[in-house]
Amino acid sequence: MAAFFRFWTRQAEARPFVTVAATEACLSACGDLLAQTININFLTPEDSEKKEYDFWRTSRFVLFSTCVSPLGVRWHRFLDHRFPIRTQNTWFKSRRKSNTGHSAAAVAARAKRRSEQKQAARQVGKRLLSDVLLYEPMMYTLFFGSMAVLEGGGVEEAKYRISHLLLPTYLTGLTISPIVQTVNFAFVPLIYRVPFGSCFDLFWDSYLSWVNNEKLAMIEEPAVPESG
Repeated sequence: MAAFFRFWTRQAEARPFVTVAATEACLSACGDLLAQTININFLTPEDSEKKEYDFWRTSRFVLFSTCVSPLGVRWHRFLDHRFPIRTQNTWFKSRRKSNTGHSAAAVAARAKRRSEQKQAARQVGKRLLSDVLLYEPMMYTLFFGSMAVLEGGGVEEAKYRISHLLLPTYLTGLTISPIVQTVNFAFVPLIYRVPFGSCFDLFWDSYLSWVNNEKLAMIEEPAVPESG
């Protein structure tokens, strides 16, 4: 595992976009596989036609994740540049014995540490708000719109999915993603932020896959008007 981690780090430093795209492709495939496995074995009636694994559904999911992965890399770079943290390891700075007394040097060191931690907390908060209010809604919009098109639907079906699925999915994400992203922005070095989020996305992708396919079929609404 350690050898693979070092290999991944070297590849990410040399070819960040290709490495992240390959990582996203693998994780999204696993996420859809998990979603279909749960659906086939636990949620689908025995006589249903959906009892078979849908390879093309996974392919569409992988294609989307691979294509949008460069946006994730650039987004994290933008946040790092726009809301910099003076010292990334400021949370882990140890209290040396020389800084625990009442001398002028010790008082100054403690004040500096508190100042760095407050600055880091403000920047993490700004990154989190930007991610939650801007990036996530954009990605959900791209996801449901792209899935509609890749599945053969037109503009009207893309609008239908976005209008019916985006808001509940976004609200569900707000119960989990702020916790994950706070840890990501506060403690994880830039090079690992996209794959760190993707480890969480392994399970979130399963949920998105289920929403895009199974939940859509459960919505009791008039039929989607044909495009064109």
